[in-house]
Amino acid sequence: MPDAARCEPLFRPKSIAVVGVSATTALSWGRITVQRLVHGGYEGEIVVVARGELSLPGVRVVGSLAEVGYGPDLVVLATPATAVPGLLREAREIGAGAAVVYASGFAEEGNDDLQEELRSAAGDMPVLGPNCLGVVSRPTAVQVSTTVFLDRPRLDPGPIGVVTQSGAMGFVLADLLERAGLGYSYYASVGNEACVSACELGGYLLAQHDVEVLVLYLEGVRDAAELRALGRQARELGKSVVALTVGSSAAGKRAALSHTAAVAGDHLLLASLCRQEGIDLVTDDDQLVDAVLCARKKTALPPAPRLAVLTMSGGAGGVLADNLTAMGARIPPLSAATRRKLAEVGGVEATDTNPVDLGGNIIRWLDRVEELLGSLDEDPELDGVVLYLTFGDRFRDAYHRLVEAAAAMRTPTWFVWACAPPGELEQLGRPETVLPSIGALLRRIQVLIPDAVPEPAPQDTSTPAERPLWSELRSAPLLAEAGISHVDTVSASDATALTDAVRRSGWHGPYVVKGDAADVPHRARAGLVRVGVTPAELPAVAAVIADRLAEVSTDPDRALVAQPMLAHTAELALGATRDPVYGTAVLLGAGGDRAEDATAPRRALLLPATDEQVQELAGWAGAVLGAPVPATARAIEALTGLLTEHPEFAEIDINPLCVTGDELVAVDALITHS
Repeated sequence: MPDAARCEPLFRPKSIAVVGVSATTALSWGRITVQRLVHGGYEGEIVVVARGELSLPGVRVVGSLAEVGYGPDLVVLATPATAVPGLLREAREIGAGAAVVYASGFAEEGNDDLQEELRSAAGDMPVLGPNCLGVVSRPTAVQVSTTVFLDRPRLDPGPIGVVTQSGAMGFVLADLLERAGLGYSYYASVGNEACVSACELGGYLLAQHDVEVLVLYLEGVRDAAELRALGRQARELGKSVVALTVGSSAAGKRAALSHTAAVAGDHLLLASLCRQEGIDLVTDDDQLVDAVLCARKKTALPPAPRLAVLTMSGGAGGVLADNLTAMGARIPPLSAATRRKLAEVGGVEATDTNPVDLGGNIIRWLDRVEELLGSLDEDPELDGVVLYLTFGDRFRDAYHRLVEAAAAMRTPTWFVWACAPPGELEQLGRPETVLPSIGALLRRIQVLIPDAVPEPAPQDTSTPAERPLWSELRSAPLLAEAGISHVDTVSASDATALTDAVRRSGWHGPYVVKGDAADVPHRARAGLVRVGVTPAELPAVAAVIADRLAEVSTDPDRALVAQPMLAHTAELALGATRDPVYGTAVLLGAGGDRAEDATAPRRALLLPATDEQVQELAGWAGAVLGAPVPATARAIEALTGLLTEHPEFAEIDINPLCVTGDELVAVDALITHS
């Protein structure tokens, strides 16, 4: 990552020169910029570069950058795109510290040559843009932007920095954060990132003492290593990064490409990078606000978290339980020890299982809720607590005490105060703890269980000649040698020989019969897989598969394969791919037919990975997929070792990987060469 300190002139300039200030157009971008600096309290020197006669109180007017007489810390170019390279070269030659380029018309519109000319003219000088909305540094009263948002009343500066690849979207996020009571101190719109990247600016802001949370809006990731380094920097500093991205859908990718010339990468790999490096990845603006609130409070949940619900409404408890379970949380029965504690406190008038229903007689139990919460807080088998109460008009002081009690709990706790008195929640100023509705709670919990599944990866359309493929018969021995067991298998060149081989094996049936060929990677789609074949059916089925294999394959080494049906409790899909942006990634998710289901759970692990990250992925598979954790960790490590030993392997696909007791056994496998 470049030295982020070079961004200092962008956020703390002692002098600013604005080029392109109209003498006649009040709403020109240059004139708006100057007026905002003058009226916004900026204390450094402001110099205007203009061609005609111009008189602006509080600023010095010159005819060219050379006439400034020194190198300004910051040069703002509010000029047409064609004038930008020459002005940047002039700014660099006089010793300017940094520049902002508003103009569009560069790579985002296909004008790559002009953007390369800009980059060459800038040299080592950090340039924000082109195609950007500028920079805001509230501690130094720098407001180099034309957005009307800066004319609105705002909260005092707070511990948030915003870096965005879309200027307008960044200010929308700043507005939403302010509405949630979170003031921001810094904002930067990077535009096309011709000279300065979002990650470089983010690194600078994370190093500032008054920034606790960095907010990113990304329309594409050009350098995955840079983003990984940003996440590690935040972790080392005890700070947080929350990222909103576009590009998980085909339409989203097209919009990103036309907007800032960013090329959106694979969303699953991006999500994996963020999870590994501690970056909170969200999918919409409301989630981003929730994620920032969670980050400020250091709230975290494990995969498939165990939650307790304490409510005065059985109906609300049911709605909460249904929706939380649907998003991957668990609402387990409370332990006997916790139920005894609740009974000792008293006040539970309906049911003490989970959800815990207090009943409708609020006067009889309200003074005991705080102690009931304390009992749940002491339960080591719970990862979170939800308190749901309504109205409270007559009991505001009691509800306020419950708000403070919930905020102070060691276990993450949320208080849904439904139908609160008007203005009550805003006056409380506790948005990280108190929520107005079940929907708001579900959005909050969703950012803490971030395994929303992106769209399926596009199918590989390359031909075997372009990407040599090893079929199951060739892949399985190599995987077994690496430590990933494969089901017993026999093969033959024709149906009669296969039937004889199966009979000699001593298997009692039923069987799986498949065709195996390097030029048919998707055998099921080609009609080359039959499951549950009985001994009596075997000769006829083998003959049908043989005929079909001859129709769809020209591989001279094609063969028929048979295996015993394997009793198992779950199916996984384990694989790997080498991505040009994110590098090598191990992929793990639901297997069998569900591997191609867009709603099926899946995760990725970018390499290199630590032992802790391997264990975390295996633990997720145990909680979500029903996989044996030690065996899953061993399979991941085996696959990782195989990838290291064979850099020529472009992709590995093991599906299904069957759960048989405490072990994993592969039933199919493919290896693709680069």
